Amino acid sequence: MKEYTSILKGYYDSQNKVKAYDLINDNAPYNFDDRPDMRQRIEKAINTDQLLAIYPRGTRNGFEFISFEEGEKFVTPPEPTVVGYYPWLVQNKPDGFIIDDLKWKFINRCVEKEKNLMMVGPSGCGKTQVVFEVGELLNRPVYYFNLGSTQDPRATLIGSTQLDVNKGTFFNASSFVRAITTPGAIILLDELSRANPEAWNILMSVLDPNLRILRLDEQPQSPTVTVAPNVSFVATANTGIEYTSARVLDRALVDRFSIIEMAPLSKVELTQLLHERFPTLDAELKEIISEISERILKEAQKEDARLTNYLSTRTILEIAELLLDGFSLAESAELLIYPLFDSEGELQSERIYCRQLVQKFLKVKSTDLVFTNEDFETLDNFKNDTL
Repeated sequence: MKEYTSILKGYYDSQNKVKAYDLINDNAPYNFDDRPDMRQRIEKAINTDQLLAIYPRGTRNGFEFISFEEGEKFVTPPEPTVVGYYPWLVQNKPDGFIIDDLKWKFINRCVEKEKNLMMVGPSGCGKTQVVFEVGELLNRPVYYFNLGSTQDPRATLIGSTQLDVNKGTFFNASSFVRAITTPGAIILLDELSRANPEAWNILMSVLDPNLRILRLDEQPQSPTVTVAPNVSFVATANTGIEYTSARVLDRALVDRFSIIEMAPLSKVELTQLLHERFPTLDAELKEIISEISERILKEAQKEDARLTNYLSTRTILEIAELLLDGFSLAESAELLIYPLFDSEGELQSERIYCRQLVQKFLKVKSTDLVFTNEDFETLDNFKNDTL
C-alpha cells in the first residue's frame, strides 16, 4: 500500500473555478494556482468522480486516481462531536418583555462569551432595556454610561488629576475604570453614535479582544488597567436620518463589535406587550393603539412617506398608561402622538396627515368636519370639539 502525502477532493466553486482540499491534512485548502498540470489532474478527478492521491516517487511526486472508498482507508475519521452546554440556549425571556427569540439568544450568547455587541436601531425600540433584562437574568451587574451626554470623555472614561490641600496632587480614577475592573460586569455604552470621537479613541484598546486594556494617560507614567475576566461590552447606536446629532461611527471601532439590528415591534408583538404590561386595560383599546402604531410605521417606511417619524415602544406604553389613568384616546393622542410630527406645511403638514390617520380610530360624537380653517391656523393649540 502506497503512503500518500495528500488525497485531494476537487470541486467547482461559485465562479466555476477548480478548487481542492486535502482529506488527510485536516481538510486544508490545496493551493495549485501556479500549477496548470495540477488543475488538469484535479478537474479530471472531479469529472470521473474520483480522488487524486499524491505519493513520493524519488525526488518527485507521483499521482494516481483512487475511488472514494479507497480514499476513506487513509482518512482518520473525525472525532464525534461533543454536544456542549450552551447556557444562552436555555435563557428564558422575562415576563412583560417582547423580543425575537433569535435576537434574545444571540444577545445572551455575546454577553456570556465576552463578545462586544452593538445594538443598532431607532430610539425607543428597547435597546437599552434589553441589556438590563439580560443583566438581571444572569445576575450580573450592569454599569450604564451615556456617551451621548458626555462632555469630557477623558474624565468620564479615564479619570482626572485633582488637588487636595492635605494629599497634594492625586489621580482620581473614573467610575468607568472601576466598572471594567469588576469581574462579570456588563458595560452598557449607550448612544455610542453620539459620543465625542475622543471617546471612541479611548475605547479602541478597551474593546480590542487581543488587548482589553485602558491606558491611564492622565496618571504619571501612564499605567494600564486590564479589563477584568467575564466583562462584556454592549453598545447602542441610533440610526436614521432623524438623528441629526449622531455621528458616522469609525469603521475600526465598528469592527470591534458584533452588530444586531433592533426594530420596532409589530402589531401582534405590541398587542402582546400591552396585554402583559396592562392586563386590566380594555382589549379593544390595546388593539386600537397597536393598529395606530402599525399604520404610522408603515407610512413612515414608504419611499414617498408622508410621515418621517413613528411611535416608539416607549411612547406606546406611555399612551396605555395615560388611558389607565383616565385620559381618553383622543387626549392621549393630543399629548403624545401629534407633537412628534412637524406642523409646518399647513394642509400638507405631517401633523395634519397624522391627525387624519388617527381620527379613523376615534369615536366621534357628531358628523361635523374634523378640521376647520381655524384649526389649520392654530395647529399648536388645536382643540377638536367633536372629540
